Amino acid sequence: MRKLTLSLGLAAVCATSLVAIAPAATAAESGTQASVCVTLWQTAGCNDGSRAFSGNDSTSVGNKWSNGDSVNDEANSGRNNCSHWFHMYKDANYNGQSYSLQPASVDSDFGNNSFSNKASSLNGFQGSCPPGGAASWHPQAACGT
Repeated sequence: MRKLTLSLGLAAVCATSLVAIAPAATAAESGTQASVCVTLWQTAGCNDGSRAFSGNDSTSVGNKWSNGDSVNDEANSGRNNCSHWFHMYKDANYNGQSYSLQPASVDSDFGNNSFSNKASSLNGFQGSCPPGGAASWHPQAACGT
């Protein structure tokens, strides 16, 4: 019993230490850590299926929402809790029309930006502006936390 308690205590200390020393995302990172705090929803208003992304995705084919539906070409709202831009592209491999979420922002309706049901690839990285310039981002009503 003492061995089990010691092992569990050590595991808890290690897990806490990892959380405490995790560095912020840097421009040199590939996007895996950089996009971990981006959540997309299947419908406007941050409703129905949701999915948090843990890295860049050159094709969303095969990804599923929390309700089991396919993610590809189905995103309609999103929240970016990170300090870097998050970019979505209409076509696979980061091609075609793009739409970006500003750092620490929410867009509860991609439709008013002509980007409903279009995201096929996702790219999150640090930078001061999205590919289309700041004009390609328009803030909307906030989704819940």
